[in-house]
Amino acid sequence: MPEKVYVRDFNKANDSLTIQSAIDFAKNNNVKTVMLDDRDYVITSPIVIKQGVKLLFGYGTQFIVEGNFRVIELQKNASIEGAYIAINDSNFDSEVIYLDGKYKYYNTWHRTQVKDINIVNWFGSHKGIGLSLYSGGAGHEITFIDFENIKVAGLKTGLKLVVNRPSSGLAWINANRFINLSLDDCVDMITLDSHSTIPNEISGNQFRNIQVQPSSQTNKILKVSGQFNEFDGMVWETHVIPHDNPVIELTDQSMDTTLYIPSVPDNRILDRGHRNKINL
Repeated sequence: MPEKVYVRDFNKANDSLTIQSAIDFAKNNNVKTVMLDDRDYVITSPIVIKQGVKLLFGYGTQFIVEGNFRVIELQKNASIEGAYIAINDSNFDSEVIYLDGKYKYYNTWHRTQVKDINIVNWFGSHKGIGLSLYSGGAGHEITFIDFENIKVAGLKTGLKLVVNRPSSGLAWINANRFINLSLDDCVDMITLDSHSTIPNEISGNQFRNIQVQPSSQTNKILKVSGQFNEFDGMVWETHVIPHDNPVIELTDQSMDTTLYIPSVPDNRILDRGHRNKINL
């Protein structure tokens, strides 16, 4: 068996099917890395990175997304690195990179990673979600994953974490690290939506070295639920946001949040939660 699988060795009806065939071959033959060439790939249908497989972009690789669909779903112990993903369709209104807690990403020895990612909406339509994490069933979880060096520009939501109350049992998105996150010209930059604690919680996540550039399209920088989440970084030019309402909201379901973004004026921060620590 080869040490790596090269997408160029597969030839299907379109680029999406060709890439998926390479990933499936790697998964079925216990090869860990799938390599893309330094060229544009036109993506017209969803791609699933299977468990145990890493999709590695070249420095000149670009995904050009045409259509409206979830672009990339990442299973447990799968990774993506070096991606440049451009939305080239004004109708696009879906997730670009999506993780679902049904795969039960857990334990520190698993290798799921999202690293060195650029996501940009070329159309200026301000639709879609750059990075989306979701849990909503019994035992569904996303934990101990590093998301590193991610840039999102021109989407509806840059980063969205949602945990819905399961019909039974517990669900959560806990103990993840978001490092060196840059968000530009999004309507809502970061949203965390859950209860403050179990059965559906988003807790103990760390957001380090955030850089945020609002635009005239921006509505909110940060909306937070859950407990013990930590944020530090910079927000530039809040005066370009076309309203005077709070741009950071710690909801009534937030608890023990640590927020250090001193560039946002106090009157643009709304704290409706419990024991939150703001710019201390």
